[in-house]
Formats: sequence, structure tokens, C-alpha cells
Amino acid sequence: MLTRRAATVATILLIAPGLGHASAAAAPGGCQVLSAMGLCLVEAADPGRPGGPAAPQSAEPGPPARNASAAPRRPSIAPSREIAEAIPQDLVQNLFGIAPPGEEPVANAPAAGQAAVAVDPDIPTRIAINRLELQKPTIRLSGQEQLYVGVPVWLWIDQDQAEDDVVTAAAAVGDANVVATARLTGVEWSMGPPDSAVLCAGPGTPWTGEPGPSPDCGYTYSERSLPDRTAGVGSWTVVATAVWQVQWEGVSGGLPVAGAEEVRLASEVEIPVDEVQVLVSGGGR
Repeated sequence: MLTRRAATVATILLIAPGLGHASAAAAPGGCQVLSAMGLCLVEAADPGRPGGPAAPQSAEPGPPARNASAAPRRPSIAPSREIAEAIPQDLVQNLFGIAPPGEEPVANAPAAGQAAVAVDPDIPTRIAINRLELQKPTIRLSGQEQLYVGVPVWLWIDQDQAEDDVVTAAAAVGDANVVATARLTGVEWSMGPPDSAVLCAGPGTPWTGEPGPSPDCGYTYSERSLPDRTAGVGSWTVVATAVWQVQWEGVSGGLPVAGAEEVRLASEVEIPVDEVQVLVSGGGR
């Protein structure tokens, strides 16, 4: 059942459709309240009845009218600003979808006490992980262009994220929000030959130019990258895989949520490996 205010609005709206075109012609200024169907809220009045008050006379004298009967007074159908302003705009919009000219209807907020729509926490989790912007590792070797059998090779990855080891991002969708944190747990290296895997606990130490093995991540080749060993390429394929452990936690539907997963990002380069040629000269003069 409509309230008294809503019933008043409904009554005015029912009167308006039959008068819409006439009011538009009679009021060049346009409607004060307009519906999406082009309907105006207007004031309607009953025609004057016989025996009513006489029409006002002109202040200046003039010739008396002959054989003229008083024409019936027509009702005023111009828009009424008072009516438009007296009706709360939110009530008009909610009941009939009517908005003031030049304005778009505003979506109604959820009713008080109404539960928000549940959102799968996996949705903000995917968004948060993407916002981490984890990068593929940039491979660095102590001999970037040429390596040699028996010479220790320093291995490390060069990227901004590896320096911090921890990256954080957040996302929220509906009633679910998640914070994701990624930690670099290690770098897996494949140096090319069979059984040449190297697992390093961190990004590795950049080469200082000193001879000798790396303090935390290195490899020493024992064979050349001959074409018959490398499918005719003549170089070993070095692959570095950065391993990130991503943990996320948050709230969905008012309840705590949490989880973890591993993200692996890999890069590769081709490196030729040769032997150091030693020239042995005879002794004596």
C-alpha cells in the first residue's frame, strides 16, 4: 500500500499523461520534473462553473460588448513549480523512475540490513597477484659471452624485485578484499648439459671480478658445447627460473580467508663453452 506522500505523487502522475503535450506548448520553459517517458508533473484544475466570480474588468473604458457571451474559462495546465518542489526527488525517482532534467537516475543503495552479494575470494586474489607484477629474471653470468671448461661461473639474477625479496599488493571486489605477499624463495638453474641443475637459495651474488667460485650460487662446466652435444647449435642453453612463494589473506563475506601458491618465472640465454688452449713451449734456449 502506498503512503500518503506516494499516493499524492501517483495521483499527479495519472493526471499528467493527458496533459503532457498541451503543457509543453503552454510552457516554453519546459517541465520542472520529467520522467523517462516524457511525462510532466503538472497542476490540473477544474473548469470554472456558471455563477462563479466575474472576470476582472480592464481598467480603461471601452465600448460595451454586443451579443457577446462570456467564454468559459479553461483550466490552467502550465507546470507548477510548487508541486515539483514539494515532492521529494528521491521519492519520485524511487517510485516512478523520474529524475530532474539533465540528471541521470541514481542506483538505489542496498536496503538497510540487506546482505551484500558474496564474492568468490579467488577473484580479488587473482587481481592482487597480477598487481604484484612479478618479473622474469634477468640472467647474469661472470662470463656473459664466453665460458670455459674448468673455470668457475658465478650465477645471479639482476632485477629490482630480487633485491627486496618481498613484494606486496592488494585488491578488493564487492565484500571480499585480499592482500597478497610474494617472497623470492630461490632460483633454479639449468646449465645445459645433462644433470647440470643448480638450486640457489636466493638471487645470487654479482661477480666481483675476483677468481674463484661464487660464495652462494655457481657452476663449473666440464665439457664443451660442441655441435654434436647441442643439436648443432654450438652453445648451451642456460635457464634460470625464479621461484616466488605467494601468500594471501583477507576477508570475504565477513569471514577470514587465506591461501598460498607458487609462482615460477623463467628466462634463458645461449652460452658457448670452450676449452682454454694452453701453449706448452719446450725448455732451454
